[in-house]
Amino acid sequence: MKNLTSRSSKPALLATASAGAVVALLLSGCAAGALGSAGGASNESATQARNFPEVYSQEIDWQECGPDFDFREGLEEYILGEGGNVEGLRCAMIAAPIDWNDPANDTTIDLAIMNIPATGDEPIGTLLSNPGGPGASGMNFTLGLTGSKDFDEVHQKYNLLGFDPRGIARSSAVECESDTEIFELQIALCAEENPLALSMGTTQVARDMELMRHLVGDSKMNYAGFSYGTVIGASYVTLFPENLGHIMLDSAWPSNWSSPLGSYLQGEAVAHAKRDLVSSCGNEYAVQNCPINSEEGLLQKLEELNEQPLLASDGTEVNGGMLSGYLTTALYDGPTGRAKVLETVGRAVAGEQAAIDELAEAMAGGGSKVGLSGMVVRCLSTPRDPNLIGLYEYINEHGLPEAMGGPEINDETLEEYFDLKCEALPNSSQDYLDFENKSDVPVLVYGITGDHATPFEGAKRLVEELGNARLVTLDGSGHIATFQGRSACADDIAKNYLLKGELPAEGTVCFDGPKQ
Repeated sequence: MKNLTSRSSKPALLATASAGAVVALLLSGCAAGALGSAGGASNESATQARNFPEVYSQEIDWQECGPDFDFREGLEEYILGEGGNVEGLRCAMIAAPIDWNDPANDTTIDLAIMNIPATGDEPIGTLLSNPGGPGASGMNFTLGLTGSKDFDEVHQKYNLLGFDPRGIARSSAVECESDTEIFELQIALCAEENPLALSMGTTQVARDMELMRHLVGDSKMNYAGFSYGTVIGASYVTLFPENLGHIMLDSAWPSNWSSPLGSYLQGEAVAHAKRDLVSSCGNEYAVQNCPINSEEGLLQKLEELNEQPLLASDGTEVNGGMLSGYLTTALYDGPTGRAKVLETVGRAVAGEQAAIDELAEAMAGGGSKVGLSGMVVRCLSTPRDPNLIGLYEYINEHGLPEAMGGPEINDETLEEYFDLKCEALPNSSQDYLDFENKSDVPVLVYGITGDHATPFEGAKRLVEELGNARLVTLDGSGHIATFQGRSACADDIAKNYLLKGELPAEGTVCFDGPKQ
């Protein structure tokens, strides 16, 4: 086998890890699949193993999770000291085909994985997870889960397996850097310079997970996916129905998540959520200085800052786009975090230099924006039919929000939403997959009524697509329903399903609030 990358080529990412909170989830919600049809009458897992015997015969070489894996020295001791349950923490690199669709290609890539043993004496299996993005590190996320007390009962019974998806973070990272600001050229150059960029799609990741299941010796796949991670899970369900254990998909996207309509619906949800955020500044969040307390005021301030940005001490210009992005990051926070962001905005707009600097520093990494490698994943998952007519009809029926250029609907206001930029990727749409669950194992799906990142209608649609699935509704706002300290009802349902396979009644609704 030829390996595409060497160990020394891994990016120098996380030097520290916090076990006190789950790593922040990135805006973009989900992904779709690729590679042919679902298992159906044939056993897809057996076919995959037969086509790639070399990677299936490897043994995992577990090692300390330290600098060799771009973590701090003494990571296990550090997290134990912070209250995380990571005794026995180990990391490894495994080989996977660069392209599961091409058995004749013997080039391999490195996938970084992490094992955290169950805290109980009799584990029932291994639980894989993914936090979203696309582009987020699953290893970092798994470390964060161990710091959640709401997750303790699950960890007692499951060994945890975290992984960085192919092309991301420690897993043969695809770094798409270029001098051009033209997106189409950026993504074309990325694919030209990085062969893996052509096979980073979600079904490829689902197939990587099937390899992991085999290598750790589990007979069934147990998985908890969040945000974009729900699309990885739905892709696995579609491809490998013969191997389903417990599959939980929280804050779910349907198969058309990366279509022009899917992207527009997310943008619309974000716009409405930011309107509600600033409108609630003085009452719900009790912020003393709320210079922006309406959508009209927000749009006016964004325009003012585009014309005359605030200037951070390091020279960074805080314009309307940066302020808007900063408010978007607040949508992922709980009430305390949202109040802090609103308070900082108030101080910054009033001209306080420390607040301006704080805002600029918070946005230095792009905030919740998905990076170019994540956009490669999105483009690979674009539906073959972009359904521009469906998007046009939706906007005409529901109107174009002022925050998105409306209310007038014309070529000028619509143009940015009807783009086909992903056509610049040579194999755009080749990873798309229609979701279905052909097994007799039901999938548990969560949707939040006021979710800005993965709108609620998407969770409902995914349940319809899968068929054998049960929807739990969380009546509230924000993103991610379970193991966040926000709903005991949602957490109890998740634990009963993951530990016992029990489903709640049809139509179950939980309410936001730790005691709800």
